[in-house]
Amino acid sequence: MLGTRKPIADAHTASEMILALSCENRDAVNVMADAAGKAGGVPDINPSQDHGFVLNRSFEDLDGHIWEAMWMDPKGMPG
Repeated sequence: MLGTRKPIADAHTASEMILALSCENRDAVNVMADAAGKAGGVPDINPSQDHGFVLNRSFEDLDGHIWEAMWMDPKGMPG
């Protein structure tokens, strides 16, 4: 028995969810997204966002789920 009465989304054809992971620094964002690509995922499935104080890259895993690796320096946010 499933835990929901709603249809189960096929993540290869529909956006089911986006999971975001906070990284310690900009380099960690790039390492994570690049590693996903090397492991068979799709890096930068959505355009990356770099605003200086925040960096965000997304990737798709083998099951079609979208993940975002992000880093933000709150001290650098515009006032």
